[in-house]
Amino acid sequence: MAKLNEYFQPQSLSVALELFGDSNRILRPLAGGTDLVPAMSKGEIKADGLVDLSKIPEIRGISIDGNEVKIGSTTTFTRIETSPIIRAKALLLSEAASLVGSPQIRNSGTVGGNIANASPAADTVTALVTLDAVATVESINGSRRVLVSDLLCGVGKTNIQPQEIITHITFKIPPIGSKTGFIKLGRRKALAIARMNLAIIITVDDGEISFARVGLGAVGPNPRRFTVLEDSLLGQTPSESLVDRFACEAEREVTNVLGSRASAGYKCEAVKGLARDLLSRLISESRQGVV
Repeated sequence: MAKLNEYFQPQSLSVALELFGDSNRILRPLAGGTDLVPAMSKGEIKADGLVDLSKIPEIRGISIDGNEVKIGSTTTFTRIETSPIIRAKALLLSEAASLVGSPQIRNSGTVGGNIANASPAADTVTALVTLDAVATVESINGSRRVLVSDLLCGVGKTNIQPQEIITHITFKIPPIGSKTGFIKLGRRKALAIARMNLAIIITVDDGEISFARVGLGAVGPNPRRFTVLEDSLLGQTPSESLVDRFACEAEREVTNVLGSRASAGYKCEAVKGLARDLLSRLISESRQGVV
């Protein structure tokens, strides 16, 4: 592992931001460390020191503020998976968190770190992008709110500046009664990094889908919403024939994105199965809706 000159464990957000504001050294935020520590061990990330964010209460936990859910950036995947708030208001995010790595990784890895790592296959990021989640990014000079999807700039890249850290993520609660879900395809059952993942939100009013969100991960540099797939659901009556049409539309969209890449044949076929399985699950009467 690369030699570190300094290690800090601030007890408040203000102290942490002061540390990052020091331009004389390069400091990296440390939360769960599940991505950062291996990368530093390989020499892929350089830093003069680490700032451990785990003892800062202001950026941890889950709450509801009006019609929004607020998640602190150092909240672990396990906390998100088991949160009654998340399970009631955004089950897709709970399901995504439950499929991240091993129990040890879920117990230590954090949602803020998952965003900052900017992996094409990040499970909770696909769910958050589908929810149109907004990240609050802060520094000693102030804060800004930006869509999680707009923070991502390619594989392993974000527009978070060296003096900034993600402090919170918020998203509007989907309409009451909406069905939400997440599904992933990995290389193997345990500890799998997703070869592809899919998140869907639908609301049915008077027998027709009135609201739809669809997000895909590991189909491009970063997870993103697919508005063509959303439009293919709007105004439609939930049925098996709709499931089949949606699966074919998903295949076409992935084909358009991947073109002649080596993984295209596999992923274009695989997305049909993911789309069919997840949408069928969501239109089932037994599926829990947003309460």
